[in-house]
Amino acid sequence: METLEGEEHEYLIGALQEIMQAKSKVVLPYMVPKLIQKPVNIGALASLSSVAGTALYEHLDTIITAILEGLCEVEEGEIEKELEHANLIISSIKEMDGHENTLEILEEMLKSEETKMRLYSSILVGTLCKNTHLEVEEHITVLWKCLLSQFSDSDKDVVLNCWNAFNTATKRLSSGDQVRLVPDLKMSIYLAIDPRNRRDPTYTLPGFCLPKGLATVVALYREGILNGSPELKEQAILGLKEAVQYTSQPALKPSVVQITGPLIRVLGERYTPNIKTACLDTLSLLIDKVKVALKPFLSQLQTTFMKSLNDGTREVREKGVTALTKLVSLHNRVDNLFTDIHHGTKNENLSTRETMFAALQGTMYIGGANMSANLALSISVTLTNHLGAPEDSIRTANGACIGSLATFLNEEELEKIIRDKILPQGPSKEIRHGQALAIAGLMRYAPTRMSKMDLIEDLTVSLLKFMDSDNVQVCNAANYAAGRLIIHLQGSDENVECLGKVVLLLAKNCGNGASNDVRCFANDMVHMINISGVEPLSDDMVKSLLVPLLDSTTKKIPLVRSSSEVAIATLLRLKSTEDIAKRLSASLDPKSLEIFNRFLPSAKRVAAENRTYTSHDNNIFSFLPAV
Repeated sequence: METLEGEEHEYLIGALQEIMQAKSKVVLPYMVPKLIQKPVNIGALASLSSVAGTALYEHLDTIITAILEGLCEVEEGEIEKELEHANLIISSIKEMDGHENTLEILEEMLKSEETKMRLYSSILVGTLCKNTHLEVEEHITVLWKCLLSQFSDSDKDVVLNCWNAFNTATKRLSSGDQVRLVPDLKMSIYLAIDPRNRRDPTYTLPGFCLPKGLATVVALYREGILNGSPELKEQAILGLKEAVQYTSQPALKPSVVQITGPLIRVLGERYTPNIKTACLDTLSLLIDKVKVALKPFLSQLQTTFMKSLNDGTREVREKGVTALTKLVSLHNRVDNLFTDIHHGTKNENLSTRETMFAALQGTMYIGGANMSANLALSISVTLTNHLGAPEDSIRTANGACIGSLATFLNEEELEKIIRDKILPQGPSKEIRHGQALAIAGLMRYAPTRMSKMDLIEDLTVSLLKFMDSDNVQVCNAANYAAGRLIIHLQGSDENVECLGKVVLLLAKNCGNGASNDVRCFANDMVHMINISGVEPLSDDMVKSLLVPLLDSTTKKIPLVRSSSEVAIATLLRLKSTEDIAKRLSASLDPKSLEIFNRFLPSAKRVAAENRTYTSHDNNIFSFLPAV
């Protein structure tokens, strides 16, 4: 066959086709081994495949493998013609068994380490997806699995071919099948992401980052959101969130309308809290990703998020606070928003008030600088009036609000509030607790401004009194403020004397606090300070903290003992070095040294555990939005 050309070659092929039509099952076992000998005659295989019928399916494994190997060896000038022949073979497969076998082979070849093999396999998969005889719904989950797994391929052409094939196959599904298959698509995308990349919030999937790369995925999830059962709606929204996470900003922008519209619509109806929180999470992520591209939806989103602040479920309200905090960064005119939130802080319902204070704190921290001076003053009056609020949660959120307010309020007004309302100890424990929380808020959200206004020394004087309180709530709020102050001052030359005094009193609360709660919380503050990224404290300060912490490891109270162990492990930076421990061991008194030597192996084990370096979870402001 290789030696014949022109008409003779055509006559031979024609004759073989006639024989194949009559006796394909008999002839193929003899013909296939001849045709797949190198160099593979892909054209002859294509001609015979068109008339071979179902007899071809028994030999698909051999034929497709040979075709792909042959394509890898074809010269560049001939590749287009040979690809046409290969595509004809794939297109000639008309039965489900043949499609199943073909897909199984190509799926395996897409995993090849050879780039050319993956490239030509991706082209043939695309041809299979266009095959009008293919019952897409029967094979779609396998197609999704093999195609999405190549969305991160190192070769851009493979990624593009697989993306095109994915779009072709998915668009052939009926709307009913699209809704039904929402969980399958979600799982296929999940499996396509390397487990190491799932933990990386910056990772993007190359296939999703092509121009309009997310359009088909969004369209399918949109069907699920708008037409699925409540369970499928939730799955579609969560799947959409995951897809948004793995897509770059430029690739997301064309799909903003298709993503945002259905989510706002769902939030405007009566659905379960799970669905609402999923919507709010997805919209929050979308704001992070595309920012100003969402400006056309600003009014709708603000109304939707404000409505969620009044929801009967706490988690929905919290998600609404987070979303609103992100949204305020897109605002130029914020007074209407802040007026609505401020009004909400006076609601009779305690849960709603708590939520409104939390929303006020987050939005002021991000967008308060754009607020009018008169509105800022009005809000400051409300906050100072709530320093002694009867509810613990309101006092806590109020303290954080004062910290956010301090980032932008006029200096003269701010200093007056601090000197008149926060520094002098109030007459009741509620007011003192509120004042300690206010200092905590200032140290958490506006410590640099406090330094610039020369208020650190005066704040420290009041703080030391609150740290020495016999009231657990006041003492813990002050201990938290102390931790934040130490983080701010450590590594700088300013207010060294204040730093030393605060460290000494924190050490006292670690070893001899007013209660076990105070000791545990003070220990946690030592932990927080040393995982914050600041330079280690001076050896003298470390020693002043270490001695009471070592004593606490001998206590019978499990929480005191365990919090002391974690605090020591991070205070000595044992995860990365033993230098600090070696230096300090030489200066310890005999009793402390004996405990130290006995405890050190255990401290090293504690240091190796991830929990000692995770973010601090005993933050008194932990329920507020992360800003």
